Amino acid sequence: MPSSRIGILWTLARFAFRDKSLFLLTQGLGPQPFHYKIVLLVNEWTNSAAEMVASFAAENRLATIVGTKTAGNVLGAMNFKVGSGYWLRLPIFGWYTWQGNCLEGKGVSPDFVMEIDPSMLNAGIDQQLDKAIEILNGTPSARSMQE
Repeated sequence: MPSSRIGILWTLARFAFRDKSLFLLTQGLGPQPFHYKIVLLVNEWTNSAAEMVASFAAENRLATIVGTKTAGNVLGAMNFKVGSGYWLRLPIFGWYTWQGNCLEGKGVSPDFVMEIDPSMLNAGIDQQLDKAIEILNGTPSARSMQE
């Protein structure tokens, strides 16, 4: 995202007339009410594009990541017809962060590791969500103080 008004106008000019399905939407420059108040919940089932978003947010310190390590499943693939009704699926690209780290097979490690206890989840207690709320409020939640 551009960091100046001129940069925003330049980006808009570059793309506005090229593709009508694409448009630039921004909250504006400078501090926003949501800055430093974003928590992403992840676990071993977080993969693909969700994992890319978590990686970007973690690397750029845009959000606090809570949960368990993500799957490390970010390879993109294509299907190729090989005849007799068969298809071959091959990976064609991987995902690298701005720092050059490949996520495939590694995943994203959370800032706060918080396992899910199925029995507590069954009882209506989501430990990851409670931790996220605690972080956003800046104080221990009532539930975590009881434990």
